[in-house]
Amino acid sequence: MDFHALKVALVKNLTKDSVQITFDVPEELKSEFQFTSGQYITLDINGTRRDYSLCSNPLEDEWSIGVKAVKGGNISKYLTQDLKTGDVLNVSTPNGRFGIPSKPNEKRTLLAFAAGSGITPILSVIRYTLQTEEWVNIYLFYSNKNPEKVMFKEELKALQKLYPNNFHLHLFYSQHQLEDWLFEGRLDEHKFELILNQLVDINEVDEAMVCGPNEMIKVIANEIFKAGIPKKHIHFELFTPDYTPLDILPEEMDSPDDVQVTVELEGEVSELVWNREKNLIDAMLDAGIEAPYSCKGGICSSCMCKLEEGEVHLGDNFVLTDSDREEGLILACISRPKSASIKINFDDI
Repeated sequence: MDFHALKVALVKNLTKDSVQITFDVPEELKSEFQFTSGQYITLDINGTRRDYSLCSNPLEDEWSIGVKAVKGGNISKYLTQDLKTGDVLNVSTPNGRFGIPSKPNEKRTLLAFAAGSGITPILSVIRYTLQTEEWVNIYLFYSNKNPEKVMFKEELKALQKLYPNNFHLHLFYSQHQLEDWLFEGRLDEHKFELILNQLVDINEVDEAMVCGPNEMIKVIANEIFKAGIPKKHIHFELFTPDYTPLDILPEEMDSPDDVQVTVELEGEVSELVWNREKNLIDAMLDAGIEAPYSCKGGICSSCMCKLEEGEVHLGDNFVLTDSDREEGLILACISRPKSASIKINFDDI
């Protein structure tokens, strides 16, 4: 993961507690900052890292994120209240695998469920897909407490006007009364059932995306699966892990105490001893290796690498596909040693 000092080109207020931050990416760095819709960047602020999804369209010369203030979150408070145009932030190049495959020559229907700031990566996907797919139908179901909390409301309304036959926007409010009770309340199992009964035919759906609070994602993703959409066509992105690596792989798991590890990263080969009490990322950091990481919980793909020799216990995650595993790809943050020596490569992925 490469970081660069980028100047803030614009800070735009979206709601009372959220902003859109646009970065000035110099011409010489634009190739490094190329991204696909749904990806995120990582901000390193005084040694604390936070991931924020890009809301921009990859086809446009813009790099913007959406940030919502989180209760007790010092970083989000700084970004939403104190950050000014002209300030400089330490920004990583784009990462992540959230999103849907692009199919510009097909007629298809896409579902998108979002809550709060979970709209950010989905907005990027919607912008790109509407511009590149003439026959697409996108249904967005977006939940907030009330109309004043809706991030990117103007942008969503503008897309609705620009693509009236392709983009179908439905806003839900959990703490605001409406004439149509269908749009009152949280996105849950009951609401999902009503959506299928009244707004969309699940038999026509090809792909689905979900992003928001973890519990909402679990509920909606499960309901989509039960409605008949294959798992490989259900895409979701979690904000934070529900567990630690030790919850995934408890210490009593049969593992050697110390493992000899060879790491290839950015063209350099390093050696270290990996103790089973740590995940691989922490072991690398302790050894002075600048390992790429962000969430440390199997949510993002920053620490993806190829296991070239040896074996590891790999915890549950929301990133790796079956084909990834067949190719030997692992996530270092949720890996625990299984063999006495291993070799990993961060460059060959």
